[in-house]
Amino acid sequence: MRTMKKRLISLLAIAGLVCLAGAGCSNHDIDTAKVRQALQSVGGETKEQLELGLAAIDSSNYVAAIKPLEKVAFGAKMDVQQSKVLQETIAKVKYKIAHAK
Repeated sequence: MRTMKKRLISLLAIAGLVCLAGAGCSNHDIDTAKVRQALQSVGGETKEQLELGLAAIDSSNYVAAIKPLEKVAFGAKMDVQQSKVLQETIAKVKYKIAHAK
């Protein structure tokens, strides 16, 4: 029960960060090198998902980037700064999808 409560609080905090990042980001350029550097400590399947998402961003395939990045966001153990970088990236990707020409 206690871990479920912690998980819910974490998810709500992440959702709040996504909303803030989406509303407050005036620069919608995505620096994948910054994301790679911030999350260099992740490994295994998480690293694979992260690279799939970032490779999709690098090739401007934003729709393909969402699912792997969200898997990382909800499955990896990250510190607050890592979570913030990833959530800002996801918000920017969603912005790119919504404003695609």
